[in-house]
Amino acid sequence: GRMQRCGVAPGASTSMVRAAARALRASAAPAAPPPSASDLSRLHAFVENSARMVVVTGAGCSTESNIPDYRSPHGAYSKGYKPMTHQMFMRSVFQRQRYWARSFAGWEGFAMQTEPNHGHRALAKLEATGRISHLLTQNVDRLHRKAGSNNVLELHGTTHEVICMECGTISCRHELQRTFLELNPFAAEILQQQEEAISHGKLRVRPDGDLDLSDELAGRFQIPDCTQCNGGPLKPDVVFFGDNLPQDRTDKAQQAVEECDALLVVGSSMMVLSAYRLAKTAAERGIPIAILNHGETRADHLAQLKVEALAGETLHRLSILAADSPNLAAAV
Repeated sequence: GRMQRCGVAPGASTSMVRAAARALRASAAPAAPPPSASDLSRLHAFVENSARMVVVTGAGCSTESNIPDYRSPHGAYSKGYKPMTHQMFMRSVFQRQRYWARSFAGWEGFAMQTEPNHGHRALAKLEATGRISHLLTQNVDRLHRKAGSNNVLELHGTTHEVICMECGTISCRHELQRTFLELNPFAAEILQQQEEAISHGKLRVRPDGDLDLSDELAGRFQIPDCTQCNGGPLKPDVVFFGDNLPQDRTDKAQQAVEECDALLVVGSSMMVLSAYRLAKTAAERGIPIAILNHGETRADHLAQLKVEALAGETLHRLSILAADSPNLAAAV
């Protein structure tokens, strides 16, 4: 498919930005004890002993940037959230209206108001020293790139790009936000009325940046078709729940793991089969595995080192520890 130029984000109404920012203000990160000195020391040694490390990151890497996750005890699944499936999205115009209306409402807070945290920045610095060969992320929020990581493979795609399901043209989500505002002049006004609901916790932000909005708004929400082929439905370029990863992406990820000398898992429960397979590949090849995650993961039994703590806080503490190490002084 062709790639259209990505323009600058349009100026959103102040009410929309305020509403979305307020919805994100309460931290999504779970409460967790800090990592122990011994865990930090072992994690430091694990990183220092590698030269071609592959890092796999999941939602736990972004919760400290106030992006909620799905699977933790306080995640969206535990609150009854039913994620959009590919079949639902493609089958029904109303489902597409509802998806895009929610995405429109949550976009400014999700994409424009969230910043990389200590974890994203530490991994970007580690990559800059040449220690990390590939960063494979399950996150769709682009925060690794925003932090300065270059060699990023977005396993599940990104909400920052939009794909036409007919012709495959990729376009920029920021441009689509402008089109939504032009097609739906009433939407900003409705969002203003709903600010109070957000501030009282009656509207919830989803892990993919959607706001939970009424069906009444969704039914009125106009969505454009592809401008390249004049009619194809537009979908965020993300792997929806229950979808398979594109084969070329799976192959690239597998190859990266096969060629690495260490695998570090950060903030992922590894419950998704595509991620778990990467850990199994590493284990089968005798590649050491370390896991930094708050909570159990599917790959715990494969790891030589498991650190139960928040990703950003731990990587930040690791960077302080690294300052005393001549080899890692510039790394984290």
